[in-house]
Amino acid sequence: MGGTNTGPEVAKVKSICILGPPGSGKSTLCRLALASPRDTDYTHLSVGDYLREICSEWKRGEMKTDVDYDVLAEHLRENKLLPADVLIPLLKKRMGEHGQRFETCWLIDGFPRTPQTARAFDAIIGRPVKVIILECARSVAETRFLSRRREASDDKKRFDKRYDEYMENMKAIRVYYEDIIETTYTDRPQGEYLADFVRALDSAHEDR
Repeated sequence: MGGTNTGPEVAKVKSICILGPPGSGKSTLCRLALASPRDTDYTHLSVGDYLREICSEWKRGEMKTDVDYDVLAEHLRENKLLPADVLIPLLKKRMGEHGQRFETCWLIDGFPRTPQTARAFDAIIGRPVKVIILECARSVAETRFLSRRREASDDKKRFDKRYDEYMENMKAIRVYYEDIIETTYTDRPQGEYLADFVRALDSAHEDR
């Protein structure tokens, strides 16, 4: 998976993965939680936003990596999941840009989405200290997803595909990470689930 200078040393990387269906509030919760000073230094990484950023920089001629941009753009356009051998080196590169400068705990939202990428992440970068799963009623998640419309193609058909795919993949991920999972319910008032989310973050370090 590339040369020795493409990412951080595995032992130095700490991470918490944030999972939830589309519209469950993953990125929003991470931003809100980090808006106030915390005892632990966190760096937020939205995997979806990062991949879109790579494509945008490539189109402007600003990004140069070994990735096949046509493959990446196609997967994003068709809403297909990237294979582990493409995605993990990209995450390792991104995390390495910060990991060598200061000690941080990464909040990785929207990842992992398959058991295969979970196993590859653990082997190459390091097992997360906790996996926080956001539970949200489908109707609430759908309303949020359609109201935000981050992309022009975000419609009910796309929501249904992503939601059903998420629910199916989560069966194996829940088993794989069963000893480090904590659940937060996000179809309640924001103040309530934000408080629960922050407690889950803090407890990840208390448990270590």
